[in-house]
Amino acid sequence: MNSILDGLVVPFGYELVPLGRLVERSRESGRPDLPPLSVFLDEGVVPRSAREDNFNQLGSDLSKYLVVHQGDLVFNKLRTWQGGLGVSRHNGIVSPAYFVCRPISGVDARFLHHLLRSTVYLAELTRISKFMPPSQFDIHWDDLRSVPILIPKIDMQRAIADYLDIETARIDTLISKKRRLIQLLSERLRRFTLSQMTGEGSKSFWSPGPHWLGPVPRSWKPYKIAWHKQTGSGTTPESGNSKYYDDLAGIPWITTSELRETNIQGAVQRVTSDAFRKYPALKVFPPGSVLIAMYGATVGRLGVLDVPAATNQACCAIYGVGPLDQRFLYWWLWANREHLISMAYGAGQPNISQEIVRGLRIPAPEVKEQREIVDRIEREADRVDRSTAKLTHLIELLIERRQALVTALVTGDMSVPSVQ
Repeated sequence: MNSILDGLVVPFGYELVPLGRLVERSRESGRPDLPPLSVFLDEGVVPRSAREDNFNQLGSDLSKYLVVHQGDLVFNKLRTWQGGLGVSRHNGIVSPAYFVCRPISGVDARFLHHLLRSTVYLAELTRISKFMPPSQFDIHWDDLRSVPILIPKIDMQRAIADYLDIETARIDTLISKKRRLIQLLSERLRRFTLSQMTGEGSKSFWSPGPHWLGPVPRSWKPYKIAWHKQTGSGTTPESGNSKYYDDLAGIPWITTSELRETNIQGAVQRVTSDAFRKYPALKVFPPGSVLIAMYGATVGRLGVLDVPAATNQACCAIYGVGPLDQRFLYWWLWANREHLISMAYGAGQPNISQEIVRGLRIPAPEVKEQREIVDRIEREADRVDRSTAKLTHLIELLIERRQALVTALVTGDMSVPSVQ
C-alpha cells in the first residue's frame, strides 16, 4: 500500500524531513517518584486517572517507566494511528507502551502534534501500524521515525501552532457544550422515566423496597423477576473455528459490545448449528427478550431483541409473558441502571450475576397501565432522540471543521491570517 504522502506537494518555505531528524527519542527512566501519566485521545497527556486505561496499567516496578518532561511529545504505541499522542504539560512517567520524544532546536512540539493529528498524517500512521489480533494496532519506532514531516521554519511553526491552539480550543469548547446538552437531555429523560416508574402524582404510597427505590402507589405490586420471567445466558464457541461461525446462515450471536440501549435486529457474528450441538450452554432467546450486560466496563448496558438470537456468557436474557410487560421491564432497568451497577461485585471486573437479576422486585401496576406508562416514556424518548440526533450532527460538523482547518494550515494549503 503506497503512502498518501507520496503525492504531497511541498509548499514554498517548507521541507520534507523524516520525523527521526526532528525529535530525539528519550529512554530516560528510574524516577518512580514522579506521577504516572497517560495519553487519552480526547485529553492528550494527562495525569493517570481512574479511567480504564489498558495501555498504561501500573506495574509493580515503576523504575523502568519512561520519564516525561513538560513539552515532550508522547506517543501511545497502540493508539498512535487514532491520534493517541500529545504534548505533555506535566512532568511524570509513562509505561514502556509509549514513545517519549523531545523536539530538537528549531522544532515546535505543538506544530508536530497538530501535524501528526491532521487527516493526511493519521492516514499515514494508520498505514504503517501493524495489526495485532484480535483488534489492536502497534507502531514500531523505525517506522514512526521514518515518516516524512512537512515542516516550515520555526517562526511559521509557532504562528501556525499559536493560531491552531486558539481555534481548536474554541471548536472543542463548542463540542463540549453540545455533548453536555446531550447529557442533560439523557438526564432529563431519566428523571421523567423515574417519575413515571414511581407513579408520581398518586395520592397514596407505600415502600416495597429496596431502600433506593422509594415509595410507589399502593395499588402497585412488586413482581420478582424469578417468579414471573425466565432468564438465561450463553457462551462463546471456539474463536476462529469456521465450523461454529457463519455470517449468512447462522443465528445472530450477541455480545455485550452490541448492547447500546436499542432494539437489536442482528449481530456482528452468527453461530451455526454445529456450535449449538457442541456447546449446550448456547440458547436461542425469543424476540422481545431484554438483554443486560453482566460483566466489566459494559455492566448494566441494555438491549431488546427484535429477532431470535443467542448470546455470549456476559449477557443475561430476560424473557417470558406474564403480569410484567417486557417494555416496562426494559425502561425500569434503564432508569435504575446506576443502582444495578452499585449491586455489582468484584474488585477487578464488577459483575452482576443472574441471581442478582432474578432477585430484582419490580413495582408495577396492572399490565394495561404499564403499557400506558411505557407509551408516555417512549414518546418523550422519541423527542429526546430527535434533539440528540441534531446535536450529534452538529458535533460531527464541528469535528470535520476542526480537522479541515488543522490539515489546511499544517500542510500549507491555507495561510495563518496574521502571517503575511
